[in-house]
Amino acid sequence: LYAATFSDSSITPKTKAMKAEVETLREVVDGMNKAAKIALGEESAGGGLFGIGSKKPSTSELSKQVQELYIKGGNAYNAYVFAANDGLPLQLNKLPFL
Repeated sequence: LYAATFSDSSITPKTKAMKAEVETLREVVDGMNKAAKIALGEESAGGGLFGIGSKKPSTSELSKQVQELYIKGGNAYNAYVFAANDGLPLQLNKLPFL
C-alpha cells in the first residue's frame, strides 16, 4: 500500500521496484516460517514418494538456511527503503536502513 502512494495515474518504476522488494520479503518470511515448522516437527521437509524417504535437515542446516534468508530479507528491506527515500520531499522523515 505504501509503495502504491508514489503512483498517480500509472504505476511508476519506483512503485514497481518497491513492490518487487515486498514480494522478496514475503518469500523470505515464508521460507523462515517453513524452516521453523520443520525444526519444530510441525511439517516434514518433503521429498521422496509421498514424503517417504526424505531426510530431515539437521539443526545446523536449518540455521544456515535461516541466516541466508535473514540476509536476503535485510537486503530487500534496504532496497525497499532506498527506493522509498529516493525523491522524498524534505518535509517527510526518511525511513531508516537496517
